[in-house]
Amino acid sequence: MIIVTSIVGVLGMVILPIVLGFWLTRKFKLSWKLFFAGAATFIASQILHIPILYGLTALFKNGTLPNPPEAWAAIFNAVLLGLAAGIFEETARWVLYKFILKNNRTWNEGVLVGAGHGGMEAILIGILGIFTLIQMAAMRNADLSALGIPAEQAELVRQQVDAFWASPAYMGFLGLLERFFTICLHLSLSIMVLYSVAYKKPVWFWIALLWHALMDAAAVYLLPILGALGVEGVIAVMAIGSLAILFGLRSRFSRAEPFEAGQERLTT
Repeated sequence: MIIVTSIVGVLGMVILPIVLGFWLTRKFKLSWKLFFAGAATFIASQILHIPILYGLTALFKNGTLPNPPEAWAAIFNAVLLGLAAGIFEETARWVLYKFILKNNRTWNEGVLVGAGHGGMEAILIGILGIFTLIQMAAMRNADLSALGIPAEQAELVRQQVDAFWASPAYMGFLGLLERFFTICLHLSLSIMVLYSVAYKKPVWFWIALLWHALMDAAAVYLLPILGALGVEGVIAVMAIGSLAILFGLRSRFSRAEPFEAGQERLTT
């Protein structure tokens, strides 16, 4: 049953953002260009984010950078990963609004950009999940040595494959649920950064960066403590907080006009 729920889960990660994009473009009467701009911004942020994380990992492993005390290693890693995500993704959003989408300053436009950003992340994770499922199916009854897996790694791989097939069915839905919560986060982050740029309120950029870092760090740090279900509960609470910020800022966008009248916007 785990394979069925996992298939539904990974396909849902791909379909959910597309459905959300269709709904928002129709509801707000805006162009898909804004959704794609948000999607491209996520990809651009990862072009620097991922290599730098690999580089830092290598520097810690070879001793170039000092490793934290073992008692602090878990929280150090969580904070580092969280801050890295916040710095690269929120800076990419800031650049998008500051230099590219200069004429798109409404709450609706910010929401659509956020849907593209979080949606692209969900789609990519869903595609990777599809390949993972194919591997799990292929290796379920396979002779790992015949697949060229070294003997010292074969036992670990076998344990991972067996653990997947022994997982309860609901585990297949957790990835989709997490993407839903994370998209809520990205919608609010997009609005916070847009507000910081459009209304010259830089504090909201830093709030977005730290809120993003906190959510990612909490997920990393709490996973071995609370388990997958417990972490999803924490992320759900933070997603509710993100939605409160998202809709709380909506009225601030309607109080003043941040762009000059007559400037062209990306509308249908």
